[in-house]
Amino acid sequence: DDGREEEKETMIMLAARMFLERLEPPKSSDYDPPSHGAESDVDDKLNAVRDLSYLLLLPPRSSSSSSQWKFSSNVARVTPAFFSELSSSMARVHEEAVSSDEKSLASAIRKFSSSLARTLEPVTAAIVNRVESREVDTTLLWEAYVVDILRHLSPTLGSSPQGMHGRASTAYLSSLAADGGLMTLKKVLEGCYPRFLGVLSLLDRNDGNVAADNNASKQKTRDEEKMTAAMRGIAALVSSCRVALQSWQGDNPGVQVHPHPLSHYLSSTIQKITLILKEDEDGNGPLSMAAIAALESVLTSADMSCLEEKDLVSLGKSFSFISRVVLGEEEETVDDKSDNLDEWKTACARVIGAVIALGLCQEKEDDDALTESCKRMKTLATSLLPEILASATSPPKDSSKSNSIRYEWAVLAGACANGTSRVSQKIVSELISGIIAALRSSQADQGAPAMVLAYLIRRGGPNVSVAFHGMSPPEPTPFDIINEMCKPLQLGSSEEKMDSEGNMVGRQLQVGMSLLQLPASRAKDEKVANDAIKRAKSILPFLVPAYERSSAASSCGGLAQFVDQILPPLSEWDEVKLCIAFPLLAAVLNSLNESWGTLDSATLKILRSMITDLAQFSISSDHDAHARSAAASCLFSVLYHSGQDDDCDEDVSNFRKLLEDVVHPVLTNAISHLKGEVNDAATSRASSSLLQTPETLRSSFSQVEDIISFLGLLGSAAACKGGPLSPTADKVASFLIELSCTGASQFPFTEATLELVTPSDQGRKHPLLDPASHAYILPASAFGGIISVQNGGPFWRQRMTHKTLPILSNALQLQAKSQNPPSLGTLAVVCHMICCLPGSILGESNIQQILPTMVAGLVYFSKNFKALAQSEMISSKPTDVLSIILAALTKILTISPEYVTKLIGVIIPSLLLLSSSTESSGMYIPKQLLVFQCLETIAKHTQARNSILREKDQVVAVLSALVDHPSMIIRNAVVQVRNVWYILA
Repeated sequence: DDGREEEKETMIMLAARMFLERLEPPKSSDYDPPSHGAESDVDDKLNAVRDLSYLLLLPPRSSSSSSQWKFSSNVARVTPAFFSELSSSMARVHEEAVSSDEKSLASAIRKFSSSLARTLEPVTAAIVNRVESREVDTTLLWEAYVVDILRHLSPTLGSSPQGMHGRASTAYLSSLAADGGLMTLKKVLEGCYPRFLGVLSLLDRNDGNVAADNNASKQKTRDEEKMTAAMRGIAALVSSCRVALQSWQGDNPGVQVHPHPLSHYLSSTIQKITLILKEDEDGNGPLSMAAIAALESVLTSADMSCLEEKDLVSLGKSFSFISRVVLGEEEETVDDKSDNLDEWKTACARVIGAVIALGLCQEKEDDDALTESCKRMKTLATSLLPEILASATSPPKDSSKSNSIRYEWAVLAGACANGTSRVSQKIVSELISGIIAALRSSQADQGAPAMVLAYLIRRGGPNVSVAFHGMSPPEPTPFDIINEMCKPLQLGSSEEKMDSEGNMVGRQLQVGMSLLQLPASRAKDEKVANDAIKRAKSILPFLVPAYERSSAASSCGGLAQFVDQILPPLSEWDEVKLCIAFPLLAAVLNSLNESWGTLDSATLKILRSMITDLAQFSISSDHDAHARSAAASCLFSVLYHSGQDDDCDEDVSNFRKLLEDVVHPVLTNAISHLKGEVNDAATSRASSSLLQTPETLRSSFSQVEDIISFLGLLGSAAACKGGPLSPTADKVASFLIELSCTGASQFPFTEATLELVTPSDQGRKHPLLDPASHAYILPASAFGGIISVQNGGPFWRQRMTHKTLPILSNALQLQAKSQNPPSLGTLAVVCHMICCLPGSILGESNIQQILPTMVAGLVYFSKNFKALAQSEMISSKPTDVLSIILAALTKILTISPEYVTKLIGVIIPSLLLLSSSTESSGMYIPKQLLVFQCLETIAKHTQARNSILREKDQVVAVLSALVDHPSMIIRNAVVQVRNVWYILA
């Protein structure tokens, strides 16, 4: 009414004041914060920040944390005075959050303030105005929100940056500079940077002075604290500048900011940093650590193309000293075990990595077009890189520190992460050459260069894997590594296998009397091939990570063609090649789960053509186990992904062909052979009091297990793919369930019925020592493998459960009439279902029907623990069943303990029997830990409190006897569980 429109309280301002009152309640306010503890108070403040964000900003379109909040017209309804008040409140609440270590609240405030500052910038508002055809001048609002608080906080940075107020102000203002827009960045740099440099002027006063008394020494310590805080503040501002410029250039592609915001402060900063490093070369003080961190920020953020001569000289001396630290040439003056030494060397490694990244970025530029500082950086980088690579690919100088940090690796990772793709290409090319050279040498450790490559794949950023798979001749390529691993360890030992160019000749069938191999020479050739496989297995773990990246899709075609040419293998050296190529191809195919469509049609055709050969290779026991596993993984990927846009009949035909022509005949023969071995073992045991199991029986078990597991793989691929293949998956699952529960079932798509050996009456009473009973576990394990796969849609498990539960229910009803322990096959199926399927799929009634079988199995195993140990002579499958029983019990006790309330009195004594073993074998320790986990969970079961209290004394007594167990892991677990039971009342 009085004409002062700018002083009116709008509804936006009133709402904002309500949210501010929740953030910073005034002392005279009647606001009552939540009374549910400190966490509730923090959550309420976080909600208040969120409410302010929605009031004054527009939310981002995506929910990612990097998305920016947008300009809202609501800010035009708020006065500058209120924005000044809001900014002050945010700074105070931020400082309180920092001092109380409420990181989430402090982060939320910084994000809100920087987003608001960014939207209030006149440039941002002008862009929005042009789009929406309206006029909103936000200059005064931006000045009120940014300039006023900067004027208030910045004096502290020049007087006491080391205090809580100074550190909180540094973090708040650095966040504004990083995400508040270009104008905010320049304003914060202008207000804060000179004050930090002013604090560092204490270096000039302390230079050359030695403390004469105790007071002078204390003053010097205080000065160092101030300078350390100031140097860390500079590092924060420089890093904020990098973030701000990257964001600005992302919004304005192709446009550079000139002059660089840091150009005015660069020379002074470099002189201060190099002076600190010169005076404190031990690197064990916080000031030198802050200086080295600031130097890394300067190298990665500032424009280093226009340095003065004095700055270049100072940097050259510092870089020389830092490189000696990284390479271990500088004498260490601190304890090797000190964390300060590792932190200092790691920081130095990051600096050298930034130097190499900066210098190699200019490697292919014309020297005449480079400034003097760029030439110096280029020369320094090209001289440092060979030294770093040579040290990185060599064994550690101190063999007693085999697990110590390799700082040279950190240098290379930093160079790749901070540099352009050209830097990664240079380093990766050198590493590939180093790997090839190591393979050609006779040195004992040939995997050092490959270890460096694996480290860079994990830590060097995405450019490393892109460079690795993008190499092309005449540069060394990944296929050169593969070809080199396919050669004998010593080229002279197999000259008959090499052509004139040094390549292996494995596919050409050579004939003639002179080429016949005598047994001795054949054995020698096999030994050379086995040595090559052994070497390859030591190198492959470091190459596989490079093929697990999405960029490996470009290598898929070449690998598929390589495998297709030598599958099926015709010689020992074809086996060598497949042992090398299959793990790499499997890694590539597994990495393409979300981008299978990026493969070209030629590659897809090759992969589909290999389906039968892959199956035959995977199922044959004549090949290397690791190569077979990798081939099976390749087959699963091909079956699951290929043909999604093709005729579905072809998919069904492929699966039927694999089942009928590949799996069925091999499985029939394997089961027949297993029957003979089981009968022979039964005959030998009848005539001998000792339990003796021949190796042939174990081999037969292993062969049947591999084939049935492969059948499960086909079933899981069909189930995950779904559609017309769902009936195929149902047939496979039903076959496995029926075979494990009854011992006989009709093989899918055939009229043949496969039968396992029927256990004798004695075998049914004591299945742990009966080889025939062990065979029933194999199909149950394959079924568990099917339902544990995570691929596919959301309903295939529900369908498969619906199809297989009736078979299991019928078997349980028949076995319930017997007084014998539960069949090991049925018991394994029950536990696999409980472990792998959600309760919503199984249903409450079905769970209650199958739980008694699980508990009966637990009781049987606990009472026959010695027989369990003896069963290892036959196979390890019963021990695996015990693990599944305990895992299933753990799940039930954790998720639905009410299902076993009435059985607690039976479960606890069984767990105590299983836990009381003093067996220190590493194989049994995981099972004991599961037992202790079950006991601890049971103690928290409130619905069975009476039964639990009745067993308390017995549980505590048994656990007390285990506190001297040989394993420290077991001792710790025993003490924890015993304490839980002690306090029960």
